[in-house]
Amino acid sequence: MNERKLKQLNILVIAAIFIAVVASVLFATKFSPENENPITGSNLEDFNSNWVLRDYRGEDDQIIDLPANIEANAGETLLIMHKVPDNVTDTSVLLFETEFQNIVVTIGEEKVYSNGVLTEQEYMKNAVPCQNIISIGSAKPGDVVCIYIASAYNKYSGKIGSISYGTKGDAIASIVKENGISFVIAVTLIIVTILLAVSLLFMKNVNVDKRKSIYAFGFILLTAVWCLTDNPILELFNGNVFGVYMTNIVMLLLMPIVYIMHQRCFAVKRRFAKIFEIAMYVYAVNLLTGLVFQFMKVCDFATYETFTKVLITIGLVLLSGIMYLAADTYSDKTIYSNLVANLTLTVACVLEAILSLFSFYLPYDGVALQTGVYIFLILLVVATQKNIIKEMNREKEQAISNVEHQRDDMVKNINTALIYSGMNIAAASLKDRDRENSRLVYDTSKYMKYNLMAINEKDLVPFSQELEYIKAFLGIEKRKNPELEITVEDKVTEFLVPFNTIEPLVENAVLMGALKADANSRIVFRSYERLDCFAIQIVDNGKGIGPDKRFAGKQSFKTIKKRIKSGVKGTVEIKTKPDKGTIVTVKIPKEGFVIKE
Repeated sequence: MNERKLKQLNILVIAAIFIAVVASVLFATKFSPENENPITGSNLEDFNSNWVLRDYRGEDDQIIDLPANIEANAGETLLIMHKVPDNVTDTSVLLFETEFQNIVVTIGEEKVYSNGVLTEQEYMKNAVPCQNIISIGSAKPGDVVCIYIASAYNKYSGKIGSISYGTKGDAIASIVKENGISFVIAVTLIIVTILLAVSLLFMKNVNVDKRKSIYAFGFILLTAVWCLTDNPILELFNGNVFGVYMTNIVMLLLMPIVYIMHQRCFAVKRRFAKIFEIAMYVYAVNLLTGLVFQFMKVCDFATYETFTKVLITIGLVLLSGIMYLAADTYSDKTIYSNLVANLTLTVACVLEAILSLFSFYLPYDGVALQTGVYIFLILLVVATQKNIIKEMNREKEQAISNVEHQRDDMVKNINTALIYSGMNIAAASLKDRDRENSRLVYDTSKYMKYNLMAINEKDLVPFSQELEYIKAFLGIEKRKNPELEITVEDKVTEFLVPFNTIEPLVENAVLMGALKADANSRIVFRSYERLDCFAIQIVDNGKGIGPDKRFAGKQSFKTIKKRIKSGVKGTVEIKTKPDKGTIVTVKIPKEGFVIKE
């Protein structure tokens, strides 16, 4: 994507977020309906039997049990009545969930509760979904509770939910019990997402595509806030139910924009990118249209929410197909991870739509959608973290590769042929007059060549070749330390070993073992054949391997052991005794045999 196009899309996302935040603040503060009754905050009893439904059409009253779905038109008021329980106390309440219904509750001539009215409200013509905790503590046994119910929408006009009876503490406990898990998950996701995003921003020295991750974390944060504002527990802490609901819908309108921008970051081919860009503009228009319709009272959110959810579901289905094609085309595991998360959310949305067609399912509770959303968010967090780790590993591998190339270039600049030639000439000229120094020059030349080869050589080599460098090293150490006794028993050499793995073990045995002995420094190196393997043994009479496990060499002992195991399926065994010495045995299995550690 060119920088100009990327800048335009980023500006669009920022503008959408700014508009959404401003709208949420306005709804949550200035535009709260005056008649909205805030929720103030065990076991509740069912209070659903033998309610009297007053018929205003001239028919006889009916006895009904709740929940019920009565035939009623938009704006038509239903009245249900019931006697106050005999055990009513000052703290007694009724817990009654409404979706988009206005209710007024009276006891005798006294109005004890109201939630929304049918008169025109500023920027909203109906009550919003909430949990109603209705205090009936002023009633006496035998008094009649009257609940007037009406809605501006046909779909909700005749719906009457379950009513529970108990104390205010019981009602709050019931709400927390039913919604506590989802509340904790939403809050946890918000905290984790913020921490991950902040940690990513402080990764100044890590060259990863932070744009992908920031959009992912931004979407997860928005979705978690959406889930949180859809949770009745939040209403217990916030007196403005209207503002909480409006924030929930604004988040719903904003989420597709951020999510599509996140997926756009993975689009490499222009044909895929173009689809995401068009979708961005579609959902941006949807956000603006919803807000404009709400403020102009053309269509409020209660109706527009349904249209938006349908639009989101269609988008998710199409997006799943596009992501599958992209993942199959590029064979990218990150896209596959995002595809699995996207399919989870798509299935949840489709399942929610299907279940909403049945009377037993309460769409406002949205159990199927809520469960799918939480699983989706967790999968998206994991996919995003995998992508960050993948990019960090790629950067690490690139840095290592650059270092290796620089090192290779430096080695190539060394005229090794001239150095070896000069040292061999010196060794030859000294051969007749000073055989000891001639041998020292020759061993030094061999050892230098071995160390330079170790920079690039990673393959298997005949043990006889490795043995040449071991003898060269031992020859140099013998000249430096005449008291060092060296014994080499090379009975078998026709097998393969990883280059530069045996010599470092010998070097460690000499420097950290034999030369640290109290007296008579001694090193024994032998190779021999067994029935199932070729064995290499290095014996020193040093002080043994101490608790610090120090190892003399450019490679660690762990690296050498790993290379031998991966290269020839061999093992490295160590036996050590304090002040007695150490025996290191390398076993290279023959074909058809396995050496157990």
